[in-house]
Amino acid sequence: MLIKGKNIKLKTFDIIVVFAFVFICLCLFFVLFRKQSNISVIVKVNEESLAYANGGVPNWYVQFLHVGMKELDVFGRSTAEIKEIKTYFTSNQKSVVHLTIDLKAVYSLSNRQYMYKGKSVSIGSTIQLPLDNLSIKGMIIDIDGSKKNNLKRLFVQARIISTDPVFPQTEGVSSYIAEAIKEGDVMKDSLGHPVVKIIKKIEEDAKMTVITANGDVILQKHPMRKDVSLNLEILGEKIGGRYYLFGDTDFPIIVSNSTTIVNNNSMIEGLPFYTNNSLIWLTVTKINVIQ
Repeated sequence: MLIKGKNIKLKTFDIIVVFAFVFICLCLFFVLFRKQSNISVIVKVNEESLAYANGGVPNWYVQFLHVGMKELDVFGRSTAEIKEIKTYFTSNQKSVVHLTIDLKAVYSLSNRQYMYKGKSVSIGSTIQLPLDNLSIKGMIIDIDGSKKNNLKRLFVQARIISTDPVFPQTEGVSSYIAEAIKEGDVMKDSLGHPVVKIIKKIEEDAKMTVITANGDVILQKHPMRKDVSLNLEILGEKIGGRYYLFGDTDFPIIVSNSTTIVNNNSMIEGLPFYTNNSLIWLTVTKINVIQ
């Protein structure tokens, strides 16, 4: 090589170093300046170490979430930001949490998928984000509003049922539970969107099975328990041919869910209905109309 009249011979090692330097510069340029796209994903938070039954997370964890939480790259640029938080209260201990997050993702032409930090961004995949001082892990359940057309109104019949194996001959619930909800009550998500409305409530004395001294089986009214039937309007989301409350597969809108008490512990299967002062589990008995 001739530089300003001087003949400089490059050794093989020098050539390798030069090519390596150029290669590293090209890689850095590709990583730092490659084209990124903003996409919106909905993440169902389900941190394994925090997850309770029915896929919820503890309420103390939810209080640390807020709109505007970000993940930053090495240059301080935002790569992920929470834009909306929906929480669904399911007990005094846990909630279901759906986060709408803006991601700066890279579209991969080779596999025709968006990538974030080298991992595929697709519905059903998991994602982990360090947002501010909180680690968030969950499943991606929507990308760019792909599920909006899956929302339907379901008109169903339901009952409030609590089955206690100690008293299998008795139906209904305690009077104070029956009085806790009224016609017109609406359950809303954390953004104020209605998801369940009580259209009609029918309350009557519960029945209990009594065996007489002669061995006859008769039905009598229970003096302390009530049988409550409800007509409901539910906003459900269709996933794989079935409808779910909150768009969450832990809460299918199907017939024959129930709440069973075993050894003083409530084993819950059903749909939650909550107001400011109550939480009641509903058993769907019939699905009438889907609009």
